[in-house]
Amino acid sequence: MTHPLLARLRDAARQNAIPGAVLQTLTLLLLLGYDRWTPAHDVLEHLLRLKLSWGAAYSFLAGALFAGLLPRLVLRLKGAGGQHFAVELAFAMAFWGWRSVEVDLFYRLQAHWFGAAADWNVVLAKTAVDQLLYSPLWAVSEIALAFEWKEAGFSWRRMRPRLDRDFFATRLPAAMLGNAMVWLPAVVAIYLLPGALQLPVSNLVGSFWVLLMIVLLKRAD
Repeated sequence: MTHPLLARLRDAARQNAIPGAVLQTLTLLLLLGYDRWTPAHDVLEHLLRLKLSWGAAYSFLAGALFAGLLPRLVLRLKGAGGQHFAVELAFAMAFWGWRSVEVDLFYRLQAHWFGAAADWNVVLAKTAVDQLLYSPLWAVSEIALAFEWKEAGFSWRRMRPRLDRDFFATRLPAAMLGNAMVWLPAVVAIYLLPGALQLPVSNLVGSFWVLLMIVLLKRAD
């Protein structure tokens, strides 16, 4: 009999292999386009100036759009939007808007610690802190708990029974491994970009990542 964790990872990988490959390719193309293709460079430079001009407001709105609105619309179009779509959409946009602000602050902190250069020693140091400390110890757990709270109808009392053996032994580890599967290749490319462009590209990757988290954190029927 297949272990539930392995079964969940296998199912998620099968459902997301092609979208994940497309998204990783797109992330690489954005990096190459910024360096080598003028139209892509100009678009990304516009986003860079917008990010610098709007600051935290850009961070919140970009997270709300790419990680909050777009994945929910995709689920809605696939007939999986749920009975309380408007409430869940509002929660998703508020939560992922905040998460985007948090990620922006984390990127700034990384730049303060290691510098803003795109040297490989700097990029690898940032990637290690991102993937070995910040993501598994804080980010994924925060997202998983928020997901459980939402699924419990935003009730702390109904949420507590959901934090069971399946959550800690299967769904949370699967989410952590799924997170690494998506972000480990992507963050290397992201940290090679100028600081003000890291969040916009991160938001793009985040659209797929939210859909992956929904698959990995869903309770078995």
